[in-house]
Amino acid sequence: MKYILLACLLISFNATAYTKASLNCIKKLTYDLNVDSRAFKVNMDEVDIDLEDKPLEESIALIRATLELYGCNSRNAINFSKTPSGRAKSRCLELVPGQDYSMSCYIESNIGFFFITKDLQTDAFIIYSRWD
Repeated sequence: MKYILLACLLISFNATAYTKASLNCIKKLTYDLNVDSRAFKVNMDEVDIDLEDKPLEESIALIRATLELYGCNSRNAINFSKTPSGRAKSRCLELVPGQDYSMSCYIESNIGFFFITKDLQTDAFIIYSRWD
């Protein structure tokens, strides 16, 4: 019985810390909740990501790197499998079929959703919008 109580306490402590980390990250990304959306430009040479053949995995890694650059703990603050309304949906798609440079990704998470695109050089563009 003592071990069950201890396990429940640990689980509730982790859930509280996760929620607090998520809210702190949202505040950092939205200028303390003063904006609903924000755009970020990241030079791919400045982050260590080598997943060019896997656009969804590359975009998630890019989001995590961007969160870290802006002071969030990306391991505790974001969950890419859940949103406030249920299971997260994410997808990458060539907007112009056959043109790999038109690849765009839409990624949902617990803290909001993201659109990711890249230019023909070394820059990636991340659009973040928080959930209402």
